[in-house]
Amino acid sequence: MSWPLEKSKDHARRVLIVEDHALVAKFYRMALERAGDFTCLVTEDVPQMLEEVRAGRVQVAVLDVSLANAYWQGRPLDGVQLAQMLKEAAAQAGLSLPILLATAHAMSGDRERLLAASGADDYLEKPVYDAQYLVDKIQRLLSAPK
Repeated sequence: MSWPLEKSKDHARRVLIVEDHALVAKFYRMALERAGDFTCLVTEDVPQMLEEVRAGRVQVAVLDVSLANAYWQGRPLDGVQLAQMLKEAAAQAGLSLPILLATAHAMSGDRERLLAASGADDYLEKPVYDAQYLVDKIQRLLSAPK
């Protein structure tokens, strides 16, 4: 999937969305693009993600923890492993990539455990019903000191 040309702006912040539920991915994309100044890439294609991150074409990522279709070198990846890979790819390119980890895992201690294991910067409990809540989380990540 490519960047939507009609929405592309020189100043737009690009959001990578990795979510295996199509309706959830659509909700995230619509919420962010309607907020303005965002373009979104929705994909589970790991090589494409790595290329976009290394090239600096992604400013923030929203990753689902439980992924059904993300594979790397023939092995399935979950969001924790993917976050580690994307953080490493960004660092190797001399870049910073804030990551929001989205999950339905909301038991006591899950937030801390998942953030520590993944290296993600923030945590989003699913389901998300408030589009502005998602937009606010992304904007906070983008404005945080690097």
